[in-house]
Amino acid sequence: MSLVLTPQREGRFHIGRHIAHEVDFGRFPLLLPAFAVLGIGLWMAAPRDPPLLVLVGLTLALLIARVVLNRWAGAAAFAPIATLFAAVLAGACAVGLQSAFIGTPMVERATTVTLSGTIRAVDRLGPKRQRAIIIVEDSTLEGPSPRHVRLVVRGQTPLQVGSTITAKARLFPIRGPVTPGGYDPSRRLYFDGVGATGFVYGAPEVVPPERRGLHAMISAARQGVVARIVAADPPAPGFAAAILVGERGLMPAADVEALRVAGLGHILAISGLHMALFAGSVFAAVRASLALFPSLALRYPIKKWAAVAGLVAATLYLGLSGASVATVRAYLMLVIAMVAILCDRPALTMRSVALAASILIIIDPASVLEPGFQMSFLAVVALVGAYEWWSAVKVKRKKRPLHPLAAICVGLLSTSLIAGLATAPAAAFHFDRVAPLGLIGNMAAMPIFTFIAMPAGIVSLFSMPLGLEALPLKVMGAALSMIVAIAKEVATWTGSSGATGGISGLSFALIAAGLLFAAVMTSGWRILGAGAVLAGLVLIPLDRSAHLYVAGDGVSAASRTLSGELVLSSTTSAYAGQKFLAADGDTRPVNDAKQENCDPRGCALPLLTQWVALVHSPRALAEDCARASVVISTGTVRRCVGPVVIDRGQLIRHGAHALYREGDSWRVVTARPYGISRPWHVPVPPKDP
Repeated sequence: MSLVLTPQREGRFHIGRHIAHEVDFGRFPLLLPAFAVLGIGLWMAAPRDPPLLVLVGLTLALLIARVVLNRWAGAAAFAPIATLFAAVLAGACAVGLQSAFIGTPMVERATTVTLSGTIRAVDRLGPKRQRAIIIVEDSTLEGPSPRHVRLVVRGQTPLQVGSTITAKARLFPIRGPVTPGGYDPSRRLYFDGVGATGFVYGAPEVVPPERRGLHAMISAARQGVVARIVAADPPAPGFAAAILVGERGLMPAADVEALRVAGLGHILAISGLHMALFAGSVFAAVRASLALFPSLALRYPIKKWAAVAGLVAATLYLGLSGASVATVRAYLMLVIAMVAILCDRPALTMRSVALAASILIIIDPASVLEPGFQMSFLAVVALVGAYEWWSAVKVKRKKRPLHPLAAICVGLLSTSLIAGLATAPAAAFHFDRVAPLGLIGNMAAMPIFTFIAMPAGIVSLFSMPLGLEALPLKVMGAALSMIVAIAKEVATWTGSSGATGGISGLSFALIAAGLLFAAVMTSGWRILGAGAVLAGLVLIPLDRSAHLYVAGDGVSAASRTLSGELVLSSTTSAYAGQKFLAADGDTRPVNDAKQENCDPRGCALPLLTQWVALVHSPRALAEDCARASVVISTGTVRRCVGPVVIDRGQLIRHGAHALYREGDSWRVVTARPYGISRPWHVPVPPKDP
């Protein structure tokens, strides 16, 4: 459909002219997934679960309005706006349905139970530790039982997907974020159907399944690949297992951290690069092999045959890799590209990105708020947008093609630079850090990964049925060891310069929205995207760190001294302390930031020119109320006049707190400003130290 505007209307409705241009070029539908993501975010941020029937009714009403506007000549250019608002409501409907059908009751207090169920998934956490997600079929738990629990099993007990397990376990409620606005594990696990975490006492009773389903066979194949990797004893076996089957539990923590600091953490997430190399290698090998026979190459569509082989290889790799969000996204993109080859259409377009995002939103709406989804799609959108722009420039200016070697170098450099810049805001928002030397790390390591490590890994997988995987695994391991060495060197150069501290959701949202708008739109108003990115960057220095952090347990706290540094109470857990320091851009080890200023009755922390009291005994409450400026108590405080008081009831209802000094008063921000109002909010009581 082409929208025509008269000169009078063109001058009067300037925005309508841009909308008409984007509609004519088919760009507006590409924004629908982004607006659906906005709807999901608004649903998550709402104080209560919005009524699902109301959302469905409003969505239908907007779609009807879109039809009416489209038939009205004077307002046809604005019909797509109604569609975009309908996409917002559709996203909210999708996550509402996911909550209704997949959400689970959450365990509210620590308890010991005997349970039995079926193992749904297994991950290795080390040589003698495994983590299993269990479909609960029977338990001694009082009240509603969660659909799934996630338990750590110690020892050598073999666990297989599909097996029946009976065990005595200690279950714990899933706590919310450590800092307001921080990552909320309870929300993600709720939408995964997991209502509690914990560990198993002793060795569980495990009964193998009588019949293996497809899921069980895939899991057994993954474990078999890991066993063959360990038996071959190549260098960096944990790294190889992470690349080939997505098992990261065998990797040393120091190696993982070095890869992340050096900007090479994306290698661990089986995503577009891995899928493209795996399926692309099969595609190229099949096509080259068939091209050796002129009678076939000249009479039959061998390119399409190779595309089918690439699809089969990608599907096998998807199963072996564990099918994470990033892997599913990459698989969908590759399927769309291969289907495009089968249909004689362009393979790499923004339409394929939008289609893949739409499918993922339908499959798992809650995943759009996870770092993996956001970083993955920001990188792909930026790369495709840059590719489209450069293609247009080449056509307009009639650029000569580069020498193949120069093209490879320029491609690696530009890909690393664009993807690094696109994902940096998400990394800063979710992980409180970026990789300033990521370009150096990627330029040094990615050729090794692309041309040695991954091809050797592919050969090793196809050699395993023949028992010939040892040599290619050793080649792969040697290449991966070189990558780890590069990562450690780059991490040493980086030092603490990658720590950004926390940035606000508004800053990140502006940058991400601006990037999407600039990459997707084609008319002159795409400059608005650059303006949004600039506004988000300008706001980052205004995002102040808190003067006092208090976790929901009431015993983990960090306060700011006159020197500007955070100090931690000696009762602060390692996990909470790491989150406090990361939010402040502080790279010190947790133990270096702790102060030994606690006794059995509580702790005292310096807070600017005053101090904060963490009260753990009623006997210390009267004295602390008279002297401290902030009192935090794991019990109920009934009479405490003067200081800011955060007691047991507030910690249960609102979770983590952050306090900001503003003049002579304190501004208090909480993780749950509306209290326990959503199904994944767990009223976890504070624990005593």
